[in-house]
Amino acid sequence: MTGPCSPARPHAAGTSTVNLQSGGMNRSYLLHVPPGYDGTKAVPLVFDVHGYTSFASEQMMRSKWDKMADKEGFVLIEPDGVNKSWNAGSCCGGNKQDDVKFFRDMVTKATAELCIDSKRVYVSGHSNGGMMTYALACEAADIFAAVAPVCGISMSPSGSCKPARPIPVLAIRGLNDGTVTINTADADINTWLSNDKCAKDQVTSSGVCKTYGSCAAGTKVMDCRPRGDHNFFYANNPDNYLVPDNAWPFFKQFVLP
Repeated sequence: MTGPCSPARPHAAGTSTVNLQSGGMNRSYLLHVPPGYDGTKAVPLVFDVHGYTSFASEQMMRSKWDKMADKEGFVLIEPDGVNKSWNAGSCCGGNKQDDVKFFRDMVTKATAELCIDSKRVYVSGHSNGGMMTYALACEAADIFAAVAPVCGISMSPSGSCKPARPIPVLAIRGLNDGTVTINTADADINTWLSNDKCAKDQVTSSGVCKTYGSCAAGTKVMDCRPRGDHNFFYANNPDNYLVPDNAWPFFKQFVLP
């Protein structure tokens, strides 16, 4: 759905828990609907993915994506991983579920039940959730318009990253991260500059970020490295770099072709 919804698909504002079957398991997520949602105007959908040992409600409290959803009028989904983990390749928690399918199933359910613009679906995630975000960029670029992994390493459950199309990536890494250390960031950026066929010499800098703007199909790769540790965005943040304040302006530049 990209235009008006008729008949309307109303839903009460606020946060609720949604259950669905995916891969033979009962899975769940938090659905946050903004106050201005009326069920007739197609709105964007953003996923915010927790890290290993965390969970949906904790991630929403930390990231404050719900505040941005209310301000900007998009629907937010905070999914829960199996055993508080995501199957994003070699990390974490022994989760062997097909989590890419789970995200596809959540998008299918949300777009069927709510007035969602299916060309404006985005995902961000922290740590293991950042790895899952990269995995979705590799394996579900057909349904996500842009991604913003936070403190994650680029990997894919299948072991090879072959996006269906060039996809915009905002990669955020803490300079003082002791868990996912900054020395792996260059390799990830180079991977996505290659995937998106970006000109490495066409780069602009602003604050803690570099933007490679000459990429295939009008995409961009943005490389942001604020000071702070693994949990910089809610604990120790000398640069006051808040993920929704930076990821949402990045996301809304892009729609699926």
